[in-house]
Amino acid sequence: MRRWALVLALVGVLGGTSAAAALERVRGVLHVHSELTTGDFTLESLVGLAEQQGIGALLLAENYRLRVAYGLPPFRALTRVTRSEASIGDSPGHYLQRVAAVQQRLPHVLLIPGVEVMPHYHWTGSPLALDMTVHDLQKNLLVFGIGNPAALAALPVADHAGGTLALPSALDALPVLLLIPGLVLLLRRRPVRRRLGRGAVMVVTQRAWLRGGALCLIGVVALVRGWPFLTDRFPTWRPAGMEPYQTLIDRVDALGGASVWSFPEARDIGEHHYGPIRVGWLTEPYPDDLLKTFRYSAFGAVYEDTTTFEQPGSGWDRLLTEYARGERSRPAWAVGESGFHGFTAGKQIGPVQTVFLVEHKTAGGVLDALRRGRMYALQRTRELGFDLTRFTAAAGTVSAEAGETLRVPAGTPIELTVAVEASDGRAHDARLTIVRNGRIATLERGATPLHAVHRETTDGTPLVLRVEARDAQRRVLSNPIFVRP
Repeated sequence: MRRWALVLALVGVLGGTSAAAALERVRGVLHVHSELTTGDFTLESLVGLAEQQGIGALLLAENYRLRVAYGLPPFRALTRVTRSEASIGDSPGHYLQRVAAVQQRLPHVLLIPGVEVMPHYHWTGSPLALDMTVHDLQKNLLVFGIGNPAALAALPVADHAGGTLALPSALDALPVLLLIPGLVLLLRRRPVRRRLGRGAVMVVTQRAWLRGGALCLIGVVALVRGWPFLTDRFPTWRPAGMEPYQTLIDRVDALGGASVWSFPEARDIGEHHYGPIRVGWLTEPYPDDLLKTFRYSAFGAVYEDTTTFEQPGSGWDRLLTEYARGERSRPAWAVGESGFHGFTAGKQIGPVQTVFLVEHKTAGGVLDALRRGRMYALQRTRELGFDLTRFTAAAGTVSAEAGETLRVPAGTPIELTVAVEASDGRAHDARLTIVRNGRIATLERGATPLHAVHRETTDGTPLVLRVEARDAQRRVLSNPIFVRP
């Protein structure tokens, strides 16, 4: 027995958590817009609304270069039409300074600056056919944790006012050089011999109008077509797959930030008529794209819409299983996503929250919890919500909580303990589900406070354990605990 206790103690040092320090719960609302972009409220007003509902952190997600452009081929640059909405991409320094100033004056609610980024979009149809559709305007990523204005301004996104010089740029520019010989032929008079009759020759000077004009015409057309001779890596006249999104994720990761897939199962559709031309917009749900990208921090799993990706055995469990088997370098965490702009259509700031488990109530502590999965998502009514007051996997003196890995030898008994309480402390009917490797291991119904203990003995196979509690209007969704040999 002493030897077994020694093994467990050693495992605790190497991979588990023993006697972990108590973590503070910070209720956060993730994905909030202010009047700096398309929100209705000032930052000061948002802080006031948060305080009224006991919210301790607002994770802002202001629009980042929300600009859409279209140009007719082959003269896309010359015929470009652009439409923009309020964004902070051109002045991120001002945005960060404004948030810092409000935070200094109103420190009780954490203000964490972030941006909502549209990495790419593409067009189908044509104005010549009087029917056009722009796709994926709402296929976005939220970016947090980048405090350097220069780095924030340089994110790789669908910025159609820019571009890069590349080989296609040089090839487009080559025909423009024909302007040089064309102008020379037009401006220089050269002698031409003309016969006037038998033995009579007259020398006259004239310009090469035909050849010079042809060369200049080709050069001007090339200039108009190619200007400003910058190549967009992901042009908007065709789909670009997942590369623009993975490129953004990797840049954010390199900068030490966190990226969050936004509303992956929401659909956005509409249209507007400009004279006889119908311009539509369409973003289809894209949960499968979460399986095709890597190294992002989290995804919107709980929000005010129907979701299936987080259900047992669905896409999220597939992602977590891939990580547990070593096929992914990091897991994808679940967050509650608000998308709050204002009170339009009965929207409120508090129904969807992410509760962060932090060592210190600071912006850095919240961002650290976001990266490490120390959090759970919840949906509630204004009057009542559920809270996950305990979620721990233990083997002897070694334990782990949400976002952590419990490392124990094969054959070790482990005990998963779950506790769910109602915010008013009273009894309310709820259903508690414990999910083990994508399958329902325990399903219990009862009144809050709910307590459940799930026991099993590891056989060396990696385990993914997570929990959900819900009723018709409220739910709590935990991030997983991993168990590895």
